[in-house]
Amino acid sequence: MRTFAAFLFLTAGFAFAEDVNQPAPDLDIKMENGQTVKLNSFKGKPLVLQFFSTTCPHCQKSAESLEKVLRTYGPKGVQVLAVVSDENQRKDFGEFRKKYGATYPMGSIGNQEAYRFFSLSVMRPFYVPTFAFIDRNGVIRERFIGGLLQNNPNGGPALELAELTKHVDGLLKAAPVKSAAAVHPAPKSAPAQAKR
Repeated sequence: MRTFAAFLFLTAGFAFAEDVNQPAPDLDIKMENGQTVKLNSFKGKPLVLQFFSTTCPHCQKSAESLEKVLRTYGPKGVQVLAVVSDENQRKDFGEFRKKYGATYPMGSIGNQEAYRFFSLSVMRPFYVPTFAFIDRNGVIRERFIGGLLQNNPNGGPALELAELTKHVDGLLKAAPVKSAAAVHPAPKSAPAQAKR
């Protein structure tokens, strides 16, 4: 029992690991339609990235909360994206959508990619749902391996939605993306001389 408690403590501590406030590693995501997109193609939008499994009960419950976040914050530019690390689960996306009402984009990545994304050793277990909150600049601001309600895993959908909302609000308050023109302004041209 002590070993299990220590294990839970260690996994909960991952939420505060060193890679928070670091650029998100790029991922090749095979979307539901078979096309591959890069994670950095979402740069410019605050992004809620969920690593999930179609068979995970907590992931199934969190689908409702993610959908509410998408409907509330989508008009403000927030993107929700869910990925599985088991290519075989892509065939289950349609049924998952029907059953849990998820309309946000879903895709798959390689199992090793999930570990690489969070700089984790493959010797450590990786639990789902896992959330990464990525700002407009592509920086991971917060991450939660094993869910948002680690101190209260049975807290329910209302508590999970409140946590999601709090973290999304934080993303919206983060500094906006600086355009290339703001970083490297074009040289000012000399004022035109009046002809005499």
